[in-house]
Amino acid sequence: MDAMGQFVTFAFDQKKHYISHMTNSPVNTRLMNKAVHYLGRYATSQHRLREVLGRFALRKLDKHDPDEIAAAISATVTRCQKLGYLNDDTFAQNQARNHRQQGRSKRGIRQRLRQHRLDEAIIDAALDAADQPHANGELLAAFRFARRRRLGPFGHQQHDDENDRQILRQRQQRQMGSLARAGFNMTVSRTVIGLEDRDAAEMLLDQLEQGEDPTV
Repeated sequence: MDAMGQFVTFAFDQKKHYISHMTNSPVNTRLMNKAVHYLGRYATSQHRLREVLGRFALRKLDKHDPDEIAAAISATVTRCQKLGYLNDDTFAQNQARNHRQQGRSKRGIRQRLRQHRLDEAIIDAALDAADQPHANGELLAAFRFARRRRLGPFGHQQHDDENDRQILRQRQQRQMGSLARAGFNMTVSRTVIGLEDRDAAEMLLDQLEQGEDPTV
């Protein structure tokens, strides 16, 4: 069972335990039930859980006092943190690691994590942890992005155009634009798109995944 599966099992196994220690307030009880249900399905941040509980309260608890609801939401989020079901540091690190594996740039990941209103220090630590096994995490991510999008040496048309240098240059410029929009800088983009041989690109990618940096 993976970590997420263990978390889900643990959350639901412990549901009766922590609900029994709650106040008898129906607002608190319903919000905690909603939080448990949501956290059992999704890994999330404090900010996102607050949003989920807020929307739930608007739909289901609209007859209750807004101040009581606001206090209950804060109490629910705090309780989930204390019980270990909600941790912004762990969430950020898992998200950064997953995004890196999908070939996303540091800038792109930072933008996504900022949507959760995470502290910059938490985001920095998550990015560092995601790249820890690799000497050049940004270049590795760019190669993964290019392979997934079939850019540069991973494109089917790369060799078809090699006899027409103008067409090849135009194609490379467009592809570098794709990498730039994804958040990769010019140096990294040129390294990836500049390779014309797929075997060489796959070898370099493999070296990067092994923790080496063949560009140094």
